[in-house]
Formats: sequence, structure tokens, C-alpha cells
Amino acid sequence: MSWPPTDEQIRDIAIDALNNSTKRDIKVLLYWDNPSLMIYDPSIFSQTDYIRQEFKTEERIIEVIIGRQD
Repeated sequence: MSWPPTDEQIRDIAIDALNNSTKRDIKVLLYWDNPSLMIYDPSIFSQTDYIRQEFKTEERIIEVIIGRQD
């Protein structure tokens, strides 16, 4: 997949993370070279370029962090 991800791809990741978690506020990290692996509540980050985007619903907040490579 080409870098950077599109707005639609980032939104789809946010929806997947919301559907796979029951937490109210979610932070999810994934690396674009392995987008099927979502890391919830990350604490360690690789040295790479990142895109961060936050989405809000009426009751939940999700922060999507996408790294270019791991």
C-alpha cells in the first residue's frame, strides 16, 4: 500500500478498532507495512514517520496512529 494512507483508509481503521474494543477511549497504533496488526494503548514507538488522527462519536474517542514502517 502506498504512503501516506488516505482519509478513507484511516477512517476504516478507526471503525475496526471501535468494533474490536469495548473501551470508551481508544488509542490504536499500527504500522503501514503490517496494517493487520493493531496495537492498543501503545507505549513504545519506532523511529519512523507517523500520521495521527482523532475521531469522536457521541460517547467514544479514538486516536489512530499509523507509522510508516516498523
